[in-house]
Amino acid sequence: METNQYMDMFLDESHEHLQSLNDGLLGLEDNAEDLSILNEIFRNAHTLKGMSATMGYNKIAELTHEMEDVLDMLRKEQLKVNGDIIDTLFKCIDSLEQMINNVANGDPEDLIDVSDLVAKLSAILRGEDPNAMLTGQAVPAASAPAPAATTSDTSAAAVSADLPVEISDTEKNLILEARKRGMRGIYLKVTLADSCLLKSARSYMVMNALDEIGEVIRTIPSAEDLEQEAFEFTFEVILITASEESAVQNAVMSISEIDKAETIVIRFDTPQSEQAQQTAAPAPQPAQPSASTAPATQPKSSLPVNKPSASPPPTQSAAAGKKSHAGQSVRVDIDKLDNLMNLMGELVINKVRLEQIGQTHRLSELTETLEQMDRVTTDLQNIVMKVRMVPVSQVFNRFPRMVRDVTKELNKEINLTIEGEDTELDRTVIDEIGDPIMHLLRNSLDHGIEMPDEREAKGKPRVGEVGLIARHEGNNVVIMVTDDGKGIDADIIRRKAVEKGLYTQDEVDSMDDSDAVRIVFLPGFSTAEKISDISGRGVGMDVVRSKIESLSGQVDVETHVNEGSVFKIKLPLTLAIIQAMLVQVQDEMYAIPLASIDSTLSVQPTDIRTVQNNEVIVLRGEIIPIIRMEETLMVPHVKDSHELFVVVVHAGDSKAGIVVDKLIGQQEIVIKTLGNLFMGLKMFSGATVLGDGRVALILDVATMLN
Repeated sequence: METNQYMDMFLDESHEHLQSLNDGLLGLEDNAEDLSILNEIFRNAHTLKGMSATMGYNKIAELTHEMEDVLDMLRKEQLKVNGDIIDTLFKCIDSLEQMINNVANGDPEDLIDVSDLVAKLSAILRGEDPNAMLTGQAVPAASAPAPAATTSDTSAAAVSADLPVEISDTEKNLILEARKRGMRGIYLKVTLADSCLLKSARSYMVMNALDEIGEVIRTIPSAEDLEQEAFEFTFEVILITASEESAVQNAVMSISEIDKAETIVIRFDTPQSEQAQQTAAPAPQPAQPSASTAPATQPKSSLPVNKPSASPPPTQSAAAGKKSHAGQSVRVDIDKLDNLMNLMGELVINKVRLEQIGQTHRLSELTETLEQMDRVTTDLQNIVMKVRMVPVSQVFNRFPRMVRDVTKELNKEINLTIEGEDTELDRTVIDEIGDPIMHLLRNSLDHGIEMPDEREAKGKPRVGEVGLIARHEGNNVVIMVTDDGKGIDADIIRRKAVEKGLYTQDEVDSMDDSDAVRIVFLPGFSTAEKISDISGRGVGMDVVRSKIESLSGQVDVETHVNEGSVFKIKLPLTLAIIQAMLVQVQDEMYAIPLASIDSTLSVQPTDIRTVQNNEVIVLRGEIIPIIRMEETLMVPHVKDSHELFVVVVHAGDSKAGIVVDKLIGQQEIVIKTLGNLFMGLKMFSGATVLGDGRVALILDVATMLN
């Protein structure tokens, strides 16, 4: 089978299932008695096995098959969950991730030797592992109900002739028992789309959805044939559920590449079940000639059974269902989104240019058309932005497992709390922030949180608290890593900074505690007494700061000794198109991001005062330092002005007033990177092309204020 065209889908869905397995095992570790978690883990392993076998990756399929067997025994309570089993399953997930990454890189899957893991899983299954306690062979739930009391009901029971498959006595017993509990048996025929890729994977996604609302007691063809894709585009399912037919259809049709889902309620023509039949489907069946002699001749004419119409209605209803779910998610290459954003940027530039032409030549018709165009381009821009936005959960979901492993390695007790994982960021930002957050978390786990005995001696709970929080603040997203550990001692930072030659004793003595603590972001600085694999190599915090600043963001720290620390990352929502204030300094135009501006004002030269050799203005009782753009840019001074324009900007808690010659106005700008040639220009975060073709540099306010 040609698998290249399916590879991207396989890799994407495999990583999703691996993440779900990780999350599930973390939940199972906290709540070993929760069967719903076990069932979810089992379904993910089962689906991953089917996908791998379909793609021909037998080593991956073999390992997931062994995992599935262990999970099956756990959910049937033939094994008890313990730490050794959890650790083994985590190691399996790590190996599977490496194998799938190898496949993605074009390497063979068997570069990773998993024979030891397979042997350990087999040993757990045989009960040879001393920590895995066998509790006896429990009877599987599917075969349990066969009491003598039901024999009299089923002996005379005959399945109504509208069902296109034979129902065995065991299945009759199961369905009749379920009906006593207010449930029903449903026959389901699923038809995949002709264009369906990975039919096996889709069939198991259907099974997963059905497991959520009931219990599958039979598939046609068998589960093994579905795994091996030994079927065309249709398969049939016998299901016990408390849900209505419509709910079953909706559950199946919500899965992509499903063309039709046709259902029949399974009924028995016996007096005992007549009442249940009427409550399950009040509408009587249309008259059918020779129902008992030709069960297979009219299956389609009665789908669904509780509707008098024949084949067209279910087809139409299935098609309608399909339309409602089609296109809910489409995988798009990130390069295509980048190209779309670039085209959007060019459209914005030309729109601004047309506006200038309309104003210059006073073309009223053009102005009216541009007003409409402005609304359309704004809506289009918002949609393009939203397409690029993804939740930070894509980054956050990898950290619970990391915290668990590091906590075990450090012999600490730590609880990780995650908030705001639905907060969205630009995809390009999401791809870059994983490592900085990883550094900050490891730093909190290693340096911040104390050992349990030490915490107890300080009157703290033995379990340390680490938080990962995301939230919106204006046009920015703030991500915070918090802990209730020992905090950062400013005096220790000062001493280390002098020892390493970063500052003199006089310089550190003149710093307040908040400035001293920020020394941790300098290259090569570390307070660790010994190097560990967790942190302490002196390459963490400066990497965090440089990476965040490269994304036009800021990072800061607030800390209190013996109370804890808060590392705060502030990032722009998107890096592509922003609102900015255009200003002029002599003959050059500059752009200041609107999100960094507090206010604009005009002042007289006499309003500027000097405090400790620094120029300041007083605005509403607040003293604000002045930055003269001419001096900062080293532009020769031409003439004095009777009126000065000041743009008050902020970065974090710092404020300043930037003196410019002229305020041009607010405008949408498209950010263009300066390229490697101008990497040293820290004062500018990029450039933009104005409507008249001129280039304006974009000021990096955070750098100017530091």
